[in-house]
Amino acid sequence: MSDYVLKWVDISGSAKIKLVQAGCTLILIKIGLAILPFSTFRKVFHWMSKSDAKPDLNSKEISEVVWAVNTAANIIPLELLCLPRALAAKYLLRKVPSLSLEIGVEVNHAKPFEAHAWIQKGDEIIIGDWSNSVSYQRLWVWE
Repeated sequence: MSDYVLKWVDISGSAKIKLVQAGCTLILIKIGLAILPFSTFRKVFHWMSKSDAKPDLNSKEISEVVWAVNTAANIIPLELLCLPRALAAKYLLRKVPSLSLEIGVEVNHAKPFEAHAWIQKGDEIIIGDWSNSVSYQRLWVWE
């Protein structure tokens, strides 16, 4: 049996559901980013992400969604870097108030331009964190 099948058998039912949801969300976001002009994608994403905020999820539930997004992104044979992952997490956590999608550029004049996207709640980075040796300058907040 492959490692994926063995791992699939070992995870809980709720984790399987979150993993499938994350995978489907990532694929739809990847397709949307590929075929739609960015301004149109942004409007569609905003419309789909509308939600009446409900009570906050606890940190364990948020961590499970982040795990599902990162795991699905690593399994799906598409290039799913920081932006699709951040968008998927933002969509799947749309009922969590005060999450912001941040987009920034690396502050390092010795390296070529590099952008990055991450999700933040308050001062905490939910998905898309980076090592201490890298610094990003926030350019845009997508609320």
